[in-house]
Amino acid sequence: MIEEFGTVIALREGGRIALVQCHKQAACDACQAVSVCQPSHGKLREVEARNDARAIEHDRVRLATTSKNFLRSSFILYVLPVLGLLGGAGIGHHLGSSGLLTSDPELLMALSAVIGMAVVFGLIYYLTRRLNRDAFIPIVVAVETEK
Repeated sequence: MIEEFGTVIALREGGRIALVQCHKQAACDACQAVSVCQPSHGKLREVEARNDARAIEHDRVRLATTSKNFLRSSFILYVLPVLGLLGGAGIGHHLGSSGLLTSDPELLMALSAVIGMAVVFGLIYYLTRRLNRDAFIPIVVAVETEK
């Protein structure tokens, strides 16, 4: 379980989604919630989170997400594009070396690698719009009390 603390700055969708302002950390670069983060000025960032704890504006809250979601998102964002690049390069190499196309085999391999990666990025864009958003969004698990 990956946890972080922040302050609720707004509620959306009738209070079901909380916009939480958090301080950026080193782990933010590899976070699975990067798709729902909104960059802001300085070291603060805004994250949309499912408001299971029924927090209200200005509450200090604890956000959590699972390691499984982190790994799944990392695979989608980092591994799939590399596989598309390598797969496209392999197809270009095969076409260039088999003599099916008369162009430069290395140029064909480079172009098909870029096309393969672009196709994968397009698929990722399309599929992430169809995925269940609640499966990847962080959850407000608790409202922290002041000490």
